[in-house]
Amino acid sequence: MTDIRELNKYRRIGIAAILAGGFVTIAGALFAHFTGLSELNDVGAEIYPAIPRGWQWVVIGQVISLAGGLVLIAGVAVAFLYQREMTWARASLGATLFTTLMMILYGLVPNEWLTLTQSVWEWTPQRIAITLPKWLMLNNEVSISYAAVKDAVSGIYHLVITGLIVFAMYQWQVRAGKRVTTPKPEPVSPYGRPLTKVGR
Repeated sequence: MTDIRELNKYRRIGIAAILAGGFVTIAGALFAHFTGLSELNDVGAEIYPAIPRGWQWVVIGQVISLAGGLVLIAGVAVAFLYQREMTWARASLGATLFTTLMMILYGLVPNEWLTLTQSVWEWTPQRIAITLPKWLMLNNEVSISYAAVKDAVSGIYHLVITGLIVFAMYQWQVRAGKRVTTPKPEPVSPYGRPLTKVGR
C-alpha cells in the first residue's frame, strides 16, 4: 500500500502538471492561430504587424500546444491514477485519458501532417521528389512523387507509434505484475501454530 504522504506528493505534482500543461496548450493554440492569420483584413489594412506569419510559426505553435496537451494528460494520470487503488471511477478516467491520447496520436497528428503537406507544401502526385537512376531500374524511368513520400512518412509514423504503445503497455503490465502485495495474515492458535482446515 502506498503511503498517504507519497500519494499527496503525486497529487501535487500532477496538479502542477495539469496547470502548466493547460497554460502551454492554450498559449500554443493562440500562437498558432494568430501566426496563421492573413496579414491584411477584408479592407486591405495590415493587422497585427508585430506577429510573425508563415507556416513555420503555425507548426511551432501546434507543436507547443501538443506538448502542453500531453503534459496535461500525464498530470491527470499522475494526480488521480498513479499508485492508487483501481476503482470503477479511476478505471473510467484512465480509459478516457487513453482514448484521448489515441485520438491525438492517430487522428490529430496525422491530419495536421496531411494538411501541411497537401495544402501548404503541395506535395501532389504530379510533383516528382526523386528520379531513380536508369541503370538501377533496368534502363526504365522510375520516379517517386512527393505524394508517395508523404504517405511513406505517414506509414512509418503509424508503425513507430504503434510499436511504442505496445512496448509501453507491456512494460506497464510487467511493472503491475511485480507490484508487491501484502499477504493476508494466517490465523494462528493461542500456541502460535497456524490453523488449518481438515476436510472430512
